[in-house]
Amino acid sequence: MKFGFSIYSLWNDIRKGAMTLEEAFAWMHDNGCDHVEMADFVIDLHQPGMPEKIAELSAAYDLPVSAYSVGSRLAQAQPEEYEAELKRLQGEIEIAHRMGASLIRCDLVRVMIGKGSTGVEEYDRLFPQMVRGAQDLADYAAQYGMQVTVENHGTLLNGGERVRRLLQAVNRPNYGCTLDISNAVCVDEDPLICTEELLPFAKRIHIKDFYIREDAYAIGAKYIDGYSINDPSVLGNGCWLTTRYKRYLRGAIVGHGDLPMRKIIEKIVQSGYDGHLTIEFEGMEDCRLACQLSLQNLKQLTGMAR
Repeated sequence: MKFGFSIYSLWNDIRKGAMTLEEAFAWMHDNGCDHVEMADFVIDLHQPGMPEKIAELSAAYDLPVSAYSVGSRLAQAQPEEYEAELKRLQGEIEIAHRMGASLIRCDLVRVMIGKGSTGVEEYDRLFPQMVRGAQDLADYAAQYGMQVTVENHGTLLNGGERVRRLLQAVNRPNYGCTLDISNAVCVDEDPLICTEELLPFAKRIHIKDFYIREDAYAIGAKYIDGYSINDPSVLGNGCWLTTRYKRYLRGAIVGHGDLPMRKIIEKIVQSGYDGHLTIEFEGMEDCRLACQLSLQNLKQLTGMAR
């Protein structure tokens, strides 16, 4: 397997100006990474020459860009908005290609945490446009030999059965999922079950851990019912996110949280998956120390798994 980080894991230092983009690549290389995943909300890849700069840093530090993650509301777009949003995402596919990434993860719906309007009725209403959007993206990316994925993410397009149903309906050889092993708890699903459901479709795997609490009074901090991923005041400062049915989550160092991490990693290893494992850290601890410990723990867990 190939071990790496999402650039998101170092966002706290990058956004504060404590780490430049090149320093991030150098740090990941020096700390034993095999690859890096880029994200549109961390680095603005629409700046002139930025995709080429990423490609140069990737070559200089022997750190391939394994994937590019972008947000979208394609399945929620009104008919008059759909073509414009699709064209924007086609441009993101071209950016991924210019960086040297062989995979792009495109959201299809707005990411939400909490219950809100994320029930099965809304999922069913949007399902036809989810399928259409995914097929349009996969067909466009095929000319670049690129894979497209959707992640089990937020509370609308999440959970093993919902994501699996979409993937089977899309039915494109270059379309699959970025399996996030922890996100199932956002919809109060057993992460072991979700992992088992989605492993056959996994083209990339995100490794993340959460602290999980049942009672708001026990966490001693404010919590967020729904959040914007672009708001740096939310993540990394001790806030707790709410699940669909009002449990509370906070990002953790891999192995330090409440997920059954050893069992999940064993399931991945036993499945024969031999691709990229991408650590996502979004907790309140120092991001460099947290990333070091997360990578160390993940390598130990995969080495122990049978």
